[in-house]
Amino acid sequence: MNPIACLFIAAALLALAHCQDLSFVAEPSNVVNGTTKTLTITCRAPSNVDADVNLIILLQVDQLKDNVTVPVASERTGGTVTHAKNDRVTAEGALSGDEGAFLTVNISAPTKTDTGKYQCRFAYLNMELFKFSLLNKSIDVTFTEPDEPTPKPVVDGACSCEQVWAEVKNLRETLISENKELRQQLKSYDDTCRVSFTAQIGERLGPQFGSNDLVIFDSVVTNKGEAYDVAKGIFTAPCNGQYFLRLSMRTHQERDSGYVDAAIEVNGEEAARTSVYTPDHMDHYEQASNGLVLTLEEGDEVQVRIQTNSAGRLYGQEYSIFTGFFLSP
Repeated sequence: MNPIACLFIAAALLALAHCQDLSFVAEPSNVVNGTTKTLTITCRAPSNVDADVNLIILLQVDQLKDNVTVPVASERTGGTVTHAKNDRVTAEGALSGDEGAFLTVNISAPTKTDTGKYQCRFAYLNMELFKFSLLNKSIDVTFTEPDEPTPKPVVDGACSCEQVWAEVKNLRETLISENKELRQQLKSYDDTCRVSFTAQIGERLGPQFGSNDLVIFDSVVTNKGEAYDVAKGIFTAPCNGQYFLRLSMRTHQERDSGYVDAAIEVNGEEAARTSVYTPDHMDHYEQASNGLVLTLEEGDEVQVRIQTNSAGRLYGQEYSIFTGFFLSP
């Protein structure tokens, strides 16, 4: 074969491989029964996802068994969660830092049930464009007995066009399979579940606040699916699944000291809160924000409630905003 043709094919293969920015690897990729001590699976976010611009919501590793997705571990705003009910499975990760967002799963003394297909899901929100993105990538972990050695690829200095074409074909088949799986997942999402809302306090100088008051965000910016009740200030989950919710509040304490907290409640139970405090008896404008990913059931009600020992008014419009949207089943 023409050596120049080999170089073009190799360059095309390298460019195609670089398109897969979501890094998802297993070490080792083949588990030898009774010999492999630890199976390490690591998923890393694309290097071009800037944590200063994008709000990273979720990084999750799943195992696919008989067409059923079984969560293994996830990295969320609240920290690392290990879903596998198995003492052999541990996980660590982060959504930000010098290494970027990553999630590493370690399975000690892996068995055949720990092998097969794994997938990594990565969700983030571009805060400048308010655009939600979900990336998905899968890998296969094989299993062999000790007397079944895994063949090692032959590495030499010659260009084997036949080998390059085989790798291109395998990579193409993998991409087709992953795209098919992603399309099936998207089709499986009930469109009635894909709700989103953003609401704010309509008046610049809003209502006076008192402890245990329910905050009514009475001006809707967007309300796809009509899951947010603007009259009551309550968001009702239309489906079981994971939701992202965020609250930003600004308060005007009128010549009074103390704290002003705003709690995100689910069915009356606190899930997260913002908090400001001032020790001075002067006019103060204070701002606080918080957000989280919640697993909600159909019919769960989410609202915002004030807890305070101070006096003043809520500062509205673009300063006090309640927003949320459906992530995944």
